[in-house]
Amino acid sequence: NKEMGETIRENKAEPGSVIAAILDFSPLPGPAAWNLKLFFEGFILSLISVFLMRSIGATEAGLLGIALASAAMTPRLNRVLEINRERIWSEEGSGPSANRTSLFSGLSIFLGMFVAFLVVGIVSNETQLHKDFSFILQQTRVDPDAILSPDRFSQGMNIFGHNILVLISFGVLGFVYRSLGTMIALGWNAGVWGITIVLFMGGGAESQLTPVLYAIIILVAIMPHLLTEAAAYVAGALSSVFLSRGVTLYGIGDPKLNRVMVAVLLLALLSVALLAAAALLEHYVPSLVLKAL
Repeated sequence: NKEMGETIRENKAEPGSVIAAILDFSPLPGPAAWNLKLFFEGFILSLISVFLMRSIGATEAGLLGIALASAAMTPRLNRVLEINRERIWSEEGSGPSANRTSLFSGLSIFLGMFVAFLVVGIVSNETQLHKDFSFILQQTRVDPDAILSPDRFSQGMNIFGHNILVLISFGVLGFVYRSLGTMIALGWNAGVWGITIVLFMGGGAESQLTPVLYAIIILVAIMPHLLTEAAAYVAGALSSVFLSRGVTLYGIGDPKLNRVMVAVLLLALLSVALLAAAALLEHYVPSLVLKAL
């Protein structure tokens, strides 16, 4: 909207990287352009971070790349939260709209990083992936030749319970470390999911489908629940950061604290609802789609 466009254009905060500074030269105003900028910043910084760590011969270059990119994106997430605060305190009743806008911005950052790790996985050979992302490969244990089985996803509400624990851990990160903790959580998920999906896409030697068609089917099977789950984690992280700030800035009985607590509760409930939806999608959608394999 117009107000948000004005808020974004008035940003005088120091960019967190030269990439951010260059992207800030973009003359395009408005929420859509802002979120597109966040996407490309996350994408470019994640690519640079991994290949930079790889170029200096660092062990677990992928893990270090996730940490470096997440730290570099922290100032931008701070700006997302600042825009949120400016809108909420200047416009009565704007909380839901402002929080929804922040949710989309956080999701844009995640998607940029996620696509970057997809690209890293696609352009890297198996030996390089094992060297840079062994921490992911040890967890996933993907058979490089086997067709991806629906049984891997049909876990019912067990996956919901697991994801609730992940949400709580991300909430703790957001509460204690605020924007940095949130970015570490988003970067970690982007890296793990990006590389894991590439491994899934690279399998299926036993399938009769072409590699490209096989990869498309894998994406169609996985992306619905992945995006929903990512949105849940972003909402939960925003909730924990708002709580962290609220309890340290405002006293008991302060009307501002009451407004913050309402936002915290609504975002927490939204994150749990999105996780439940993601669990249902993960249980049913891959099973339906992967039958084509």
